[in-house]
Amino acid sequence: MSSILLLGDAHLREEDPEVEVFLDFLRHLPAETHALYLLGDLFDLWIGSQVFISGSHRRVVDGIVALRAAGMDVYYVEGNRDYHLKALYGSTVFREIAQESLDLTFGIRRIHLAHGDLVNLEDRPYRRWRRLAKGPLLLGILERLPAGLARAMAQHLERRIARTNRRHRIAFPEQQCRRFAMEQRDQGADTLVLGHFHQEARHKWQAGGREIEVFVLPSWREGRRYLRIHEDGRAGFEAFKAGMVTR
Repeated sequence: MSSILLLGDAHLREEDPEVEVFLDFLRHLPAETHALYLLGDLFDLWIGSQVFISGSHRRVVDGIVALRAAGMDVYYVEGNRDYHLKALYGSTVFREIAQESLDLTFGIRRIHLAHGDLVNLEDRPYRRWRRLAKGPLLLGILERLPAGLARAMAQHLERRIARTNRRHRIAFPEQQCRRFAMEQRDQGADTLVLGHFHQEARHKWQAGGREIEVFVLPSWREGRRYLRIHEDGRAGFEAFKAGMVTR
């Protein structure tokens, strides 16, 4: 029976041993995997311009391209550490790159996928930063600078916003998440999958006779865990370890 795999927040870095672990994971997906969904922040910082692409970026992209060449569909939803990826990769690396969310039907489930950084309406400093950073102005300015200076400035800006919105990620915003989930339920979804909060969780929430199941993905780099959803609706978190999967 086919299944889809969903993971988020690997936060890979240059010269990071986790890069090889992630590549090993790509090489050992279960045979019945129908598609792989990456819900953002695959790298600590990923900007869709050759100025900012490192060796680790290239190695992982090559691994995804090899997976696509073998017939696997790979989808990406941009996170808060991802900027303008579609401009650089288009459909050459991923089947689809979404800036905010993806909707799909798989088996008996109607699923809404989002990174999760837009769930908390109270995180106003981040939402202001996102409007600036996801727009064309900042990238255009950085690309006109010498490459080394541009990379240093981008990393400095990212560190500043990480400090700004840390308090909005440490405590899971359950009320905001519940509101967001019921909005997706109103749009027809019965399953919501989020990343961003680095806290593995599974909820079933109801309101007005309506129910939606919510999965919050753990940080991949902290436990190498991901979500697996089967065609018959079964779903659960699993862990990858040295070429094998453990439940």
